Amino acid sequence: MGPDQEAAAAPNAHDALARPIGWFRAIMIGALGAGVLAVVLVTWAGIQSGRSPAERTATSLVMPVAMIWLSLLAAAIASGLRKCGPLTIILTVAWLTFGLAFNGRVAGRLLRSLEYPAAADPASQLVQPLDAVVLLGGFAHDNRFDVPQLGHDGQRLLLAAQLWHAGKTKTLICTGTGTEDYRDPSRIGRELLTSVGVPDQVIFEVPGVNTDAEMIYLKSFFEAPPGTWLQLVGPNREKPNGASRGGVSVGLVTSAVHLSRAMRLAEKRGLEFTPLGCNFNGRPIARLSPRDLIPSAGAGRSFAIAFKEQLAWVVGR
Repeated sequence: MGPDQEAAAAPNAHDALARPIGWFRAIMIGALGAGVLAVVLVTWAGIQSGRSPAERTATSLVMPVAMIWLSLLAAAIASGLRKCGPLTIILTVAWLTFGLAFNGRVAGRLLRSLEYPAAADPASQLVQPLDAVVLLGGFAHDNRFDVPQLGHDGQRLLLAAQLWHAGKTKTLICTGTGTEDYRDPSRIGRELLTSVGVPDQVIFEVPGVNTDAEMIYLKSFFEAPPGTWLQLVGPNREKPNGASRGGVSVGLVTSAVHLSRAMRLAEKRGLEFTPLGCNFNGRPIARLSPRDLIPSAGAGRSFAIAFKEQLAWVVGR
């Protein structure tokens, strides 16, 4: 090859290296990269903890949320190989954001940061029986057979029932008004409480389509309580230092992450409650495992709950 031919071949070789590969090949390489990550995570789990954790890690990886996460990674790699700068940045940011928003450890820490501060189990700190315990609705719903069943926040009902059975409250007040075709949460709460041995006559209902509305109706309840309720708790106190002007002692049961907002709205309406949180997520953080890096639908739900509480704080609700 002569000097002129070598000079002509050099630019062609440089152009070949600079030219992006085809989309099909880029997608195949991207899929291979995502597959390698999946294999690394499963292998890591097997080496760290054995066969069973490795199998659970593999199962987590084939769930829809994890598959979307891996697909975003594959697309980002393919876009990078195709030298699509802006698209590669967008896909990479989407992959990272998706991985964080649906990450269990991230969601858990965010939930713990929003929980109502408590140095010890709130229920164990009660010395004298309360006049009433308010059980905020939203912890149960009717199933397809129109039978009440507990939801994610079902611990609320268990705590309220435990408080009554332990003699730590004289009455229970269920709250909530159903929307659309759903039954009132207050009615569902009553049915579930009676099903676990709480007498129907000690249970009272207060409406409200959301937490703020429930506080408005609770204020009205304590300012002009029903005679049947007064007979159970005794005559009003002389000093107005309790939930309302009657000076009664009232506890408020809801999930710990929701309790901060509920107490803020109660204070806004001039109500004073003893906070009784449940569903605390503040556990010691375990060592990092491969499954902690895999996004899941459950983690996304927890992240959404935390985001909702933050949004409520921003808008003053």
